[in-house]
Amino acid sequence: MQITSQKKNAHTIEVVVKDSAKAFEKARDEAIAEIAENVSFKGFRKGNVPKEVVVREYGEVRVTERAVNSYLDRQYHKILEKTGAVPVAPGNVKNIKSVEPLEIVLELEVLPEAKIDEKKMAKISIEKTVVDATESDAEKAFSEIEKRFTHYHDAGTHGDDGFDASKMVIEKGDRVTLDTQGFEKRGGAEIPETKVKAFPLVIGSGQFIPGFEDNLVGHKVGEVVEFEITFPKDYHADAFKGRKVFFVTTVFKLEKPHKPEWTEEFIERLRGVKTDVAGLKDILRKEILAEREREARMKDEAKLLEALLAITELDLGPGLVERETETIWREQKGNMEAQGFTAKDYLSHVGKDEETYKKEVVVPEARRRLSAELILKKIREIKGVEATDEEIAIEVNSIISSYSSEQVRERLKAKLVPGDTYYEDVKNRLAYRKVVDIFLK
Repeated sequence: MQITSQKKNAHTIEVVVKDSAKAFEKARDEAIAEIAENVSFKGFRKGNVPKEVVVREYGEVRVTERAVNSYLDRQYHKILEKTGAVPVAPGNVKNIKSVEPLEIVLELEVLPEAKIDEKKMAKISIEKTVVDATESDAEKAFSEIEKRFTHYHDAGTHGDDGFDASKMVIEKGDRVTLDTQGFEKRGGAEIPETKVKAFPLVIGSGQFIPGFEDNLVGHKVGEVVEFEITFPKDYHADAFKGRKVFFVTTVFKLEKPHKPEWTEEFIERLRGVKTDVAGLKDILRKEILAEREREARMKDEAKLLEALLAITELDLGPGLVERETETIWREQKGNMEAQGFTAKDYLSHVGKDEETYKKEVVVPEARRRLSAELILKKIREIKGVEATDEEIAIEVNSIISSYSSEQVRERLKAKLVPGDTYYEDVKNRLAYRKVVDIFLK
């Protein structure tokens, strides 16, 4: 077998495969036997069909195509080895020039190479976004968790869980259900837009305009509470900016909040770590900081990619883009389903059919991802960037320690070793992070 290849464009190579007539005849016999085994021919049992009948009934052209495909299936790995090609999609038979001797012309789509202007690349510098997470951020996150685990008891009762909800006056943190109506002034005309019926409101939540909730504190269920409020000058509705409104409000249900008890055991169930409230807030602050750093880095990387694209020649092949598009579409559908949507429902919501959505949203993202990967890969080669054993060990230990289950940690220790796919992924991810860090100042 003789193999020659030549580059047709940035993402396509043409491969000419030559072999003897004997090699093709062998593949042809195999193809005919396979056809006879799997295709029904009138008057014959499968597998017992004479060769000439198969050729006559199935057609010489189709037999030849099957023979060539059979030959290529058997020789494909060897063809790739000799050309050094790394195809991104199945090869395409462009032409069968002859079968005696055999000569086939293939087209292979391969990974394109990013051509980067290295002089301009040396001048690229992206200012690193600096972020922080304060104690106030941690307090806010803590409050949100506390709200999520807070339940309510009717005022004037003692709960089955021992909580005392006997107080009958409205306090901050209570949940009330109310009716309210706004008027131009006391005894004046109603303002229809201000009418609210049976609305559940947590006092102090800030859901209503400033001052409204404060005016209810100290009152009881069934009382009619009257007060005047001036709307903020920057209120979102122009008709109410700086406007005075007289409200008449009746609370007909009052509930007292039963907040969670922040025991070490409760915190351990939430975060897998036995600690006190101060320790939990420190964990929350670190989580917020990590998320902000991740978001900041994504923005910095987007700026870097934009700068690198401007100095790079890169021609992505259709097969590569199509494959990445389908990968992203599967990811997005999975995310939709995790949020309780079907792809059909989501597409209906955004007013697009699947083909249009892919073309306008998914394909650009696929091209962006592929461009980033190939450009960073090229810079990694240019700069000779690799992750050190020490860096990989630190990252692996960080991944393992992020799991609270000892059983999971032990499994990861056994798995995350050189040669393992996940280990190699960690290694490559670290290398690409170091490539990006070259440009972040």
